[in-house]
Amino acid sequence: MTRRWAASIVGAIGVAGALSSCGNPYAGATLGQQVQSWMRSTSFASGLRTLQADGRRIPEVEVEHDPAAVRTACDVLVTDALSANQNLPSPDAMLNTILAAAYGHAAAAGRQCLDSAGGGAGLLRAAADLAAADRGYVAAEARLDDIDAPVSAGS
Repeated sequence: MTRRWAASIVGAIGVAGALSSCGNPYAGATLGQQVQSWMRSTSFASGLRTLQADGRRIPEVEVEHDPAAVRTACDVLVTDALSANQNLPSPDAMLNTILAAAYGHAAAAGRQCLDSAGGGAGLLRAAADLAAADRGYVAAEARLDDIDAPVSAGS
């Protein structure tokens, strides 16, 4: 019985040691500092501004009634949303959830826009997803403020 108990303790110590050696790859003592490091290494602020601009571009291009230009703008949005999503995870689980949802809405908006580049109901769904993505970006910026990692600090 004592050997099993000793073996269990040795095993637990080994697991704890292994887990503690799996550190966060981002520099900083606080979560905010780690997120700022992640933001710098991924060019987060620039990517966020790009996605926001992509979303604003689609309605502007739709007014021109040029299906090729609309498809291009929609494709750029999808590409940029998928690219931004590849920068996850950040050191903060809540931020990951917010951004993954926002990026998912942006990509969905781009795909719906592509599917209906000549007009149609898909553009309304795309607009709804663009609005949801924008709300996600605002929520992400609020989360960054909460953990003392404002977007301006991670540029």
